[in-house]
Amino acid sequence: MYCYHYENLKIAAQSEEGKALLSRAEEIYNEKYKNQPILALNYALWKVYYVNGNRSQYEKMYFERRARLNLLQLLAIKSDEYLEDLENVLAAICEEFSWALPAHSLIADTEEFAYDIVDLFASETGFYLAETVYIFGERLSADIRNRIHISLENRIVKNVEKRRHNWEAGKSNWSAVCTCGVGLTYLYAFPDRFPLVEARLMKAFEGYLSGVAEDGYCSEGVGYWQYGFGFFSLFFDVYAQLKRKHEFLELEKVQKVLNYPVNAEMDDGVYIPFADGGAPRHNLHLGYLYAIKNLFGERFTAPVSLCLDKFSAFPRALGARILYGCHFLKETGEQDKKEKSVYYEKSQVFIYRNERYSFVVKGGYNEELHNHNDVGAFQIVKNQKRLIVDIGAGEYTKEYFNRKTRYKDEIFVCASQSHSVPILDGLTQTFGREYKGQVLEKEENRIVIDLSKAYGGFEGSVIAEYTVAKTGVTVKYRCDGLKEKVVFRFVSECQPKWVNGEVRIDELTLKNKENVAPQLSERSYPGVSGTEGKVYLIDYTFTGKNVEAQFDFIL
Repeated sequence: MYCYHYENLKIAAQSEEGKALLSRAEEIYNEKYKNQPILALNYALWKVYYVNGNRSQYEKMYFERRARLNLLQLLAIKSDEYLEDLENVLAAICEEFSWALPAHSLIADTEEFAYDIVDLFASETGFYLAETVYIFGERLSADIRNRIHISLENRIVKNVEKRRHNWEAGKSNWSAVCTCGVGLTYLYAFPDRFPLVEARLMKAFEGYLSGVAEDGYCSEGVGYWQYGFGFFSLFFDVYAQLKRKHEFLELEKVQKVLNYPVNAEMDDGVYIPFADGGAPRHNLHLGYLYAIKNLFGERFTAPVSLCLDKFSAFPRALGARILYGCHFLKETGEQDKKEKSVYYEKSQVFIYRNERYSFVVKGGYNEELHNHNDVGAFQIVKNQKRLIVDIGAGEYTKEYFNRKTRYKDEIFVCASQSHSVPILDGLTQTFGREYKGQVLEKEENRIVIDLSKAYGGFEGSVIAEYTVAKTGVTVKYRCDGLKEKVVFRFVSECQPKWVNGEVRIDELTLKNKENVAPQLSERSYPGVSGTEGKVYLIDYTFTGKNVEAQFDFIL
């Protein structure tokens, strides 16, 4: 039986957890949206991206509108008094110039755009609207239902049937998200036409899975794991209920992907950070997690960090699943603080946790999805503080996704100089799959990585050894073939202090065996959604052609 049925949702809304969630949703709606007009997404806002590369001005309003929809889907289950507001936001979305984002619509090598492209968010929008009509049915007016049906047919169905899209042959989260959105649009609103595209959609899902590392590691971090695998699960959760189970669900790789968030959680809400995946905290969305749990059952263990209170500006799942999620995923247990290490061999990522702190380091290569030049970068977390940090994503702009500008100092967060890796004779790491690390040794509490090939133009060698123990981390470097000097850089979110010959970073003490005094500085950078971020740089400069150095991070 299809579980996301209106009557089932009404029952879930009467539970203790459901009532609490809906009460909080009502507070947020009254505070942010009640009696507020639905602002127009006009063409002047749309073209800002093409004028100066700014994404946030248009996207803020675009996603706010969908956050409003997310709340109203919940509240219209609570009470019919919200149906009119729900219809108004549905109508506004149908009237948008395009469901695709400007940043996704520019045709390569031209200044023209394809506003009717089915991108991540056009496909999401189709899914949201189709499922809303499926759940609420005749509680919505015939006019709204007809308007949505016409919009879905013109913007999604006819578009997909008349041409192929790049994501169909892709291997990233685009393949999962777009395929899910399109597939659920068909299953809900055009089930008789679903057989026309079913084989194409399954091929696209196969492409998504082929792009996932064989060991189940997500190079883009837990946020993108949630996005890609979350939409994969959203689709097959519904597909399994309306049609049948699919063989994809039994693949060994899928089970490994299921384990990723539990392996990747360094502390409550703090995850391994590499590429654009870093953030101070990730509150995983209950809408995704319920779909995954409903689909995989006991095979999936939810991590500690669940989002019960926050309605993200990127809802990425309908209120129906949030309502079920708060009810069925309320008990997650406490994070295991015992000493434990996890090693993703194919991806060269080593994770260590104990009751005092957690540590992660990566090898890999410098052409991963949402890539940063970060071979040899590491992060240390204690009490949810990123004492040694990998920043993660900066502000998404046109230049941010241009390979010619992405790794320049103006972007900063993507370049290796924003990571805890050496700078060799002024050289930073280079973008490209050939610029990579090589794991030389791996033991339970120790990993040795050759970083030499990550630096284009460097003819010597640099070997990094990372050893973990209950009381801290020791990092040793051996650099041979330098022309003049090496700077060993470490990056922190917490302000460091030089005290009695050692660096103090909150609860961490950093000692240098050679007693070299570091230079301490701070660096600001454009953060996510236009906010200003700031980190602190700890630079130890060693001169000579051959250098050995040891750093002890004591916790």
